[in-house]
This record gives sequence, structure tokens and C-alpha cells, in this order.
Amino acid sequence: MTEETMRFSKAVAGLAVALILSGGVALAGDASWKYSDGTRLKIKCRTAGCTVKAKKPGGDWVLVEEGPGGNKNFVVLEAKYKKAKPVL
Repeated sequence: MTEETMRFSKAVAGLAVALILSGGVALAGDASWKYSDGTRLKIKCRTAGCTVKAKKPGGDWVLVEEGPGGNKNFVVLEAKYKKAKPVL
């Protein structure tokens, strides 16, 4: 192996390790927004699970929903709560 090939191999290996270590967070997502009445909503998804929390103006954060993690569920939850505000 030449020195140039070894450097390239080390760079590829380093990139692979970085992608593996950062992959857990990249497979899900976070979102938050405010409805017209001032109610705030937060969706936090990781590979281990998703949580949806809401807060009325002047109130405390309330758990609305928990479910399986991952990007697919994040997309479903985001679409669901952008259509309709949760009942608190």
C-alpha cells in the first residue's frame, strides 16, 4: 500500500465512524410551532421514541402523546398536529 492509499483509507474509516456515531439523531426530528390561540406544541423524536407536548398560554407543558421513534413517525406526528390542535 502506498502512503497516499493509506491516508485515503484512514479518511474513509474516520468518516464512517463519524456517520455511525451521529446516525441516531439524524433518523428522527424536532418541530415546534404556535397555534393562533397561543397554544404551543413541541414534537421531539429520537430513535428510542417520540413525545408530543403542548402548552396553553400561561400554563405548563403537558404530555399529549408518546409513541415509537424514528423519522417515519416524526413525519406522521407533524402532519397530524399541523392539521388539528390537540385537545388539552
